[in-house]
Amino acid sequence: MTVTIGKDGSISAETHGVSGSKCLDYIPLLEDLLGAETVTSEFTEDYRRTSVADTASQHQSQWNC
Repeated sequence: MTVTIGKDGSISAETHGVSGSKCLDYIPLLEDLLGAETVTSEFTEDYRRTSVADTASQHQSQWNC
């Protein structure tokens, strides 16, 4: 994860190597740690990827329906 604090006090963060929607789990954690509130967010290429575990979980869910 890269966290950048601008000269104006703005904060930006980017996860690296976190596939799928798991990156969203970091937002509340960062907000708490930094005392900040998310104003905007964008998805990276990692968001569009799914890990093998995610894919297996999705298949398992489909099989159990």
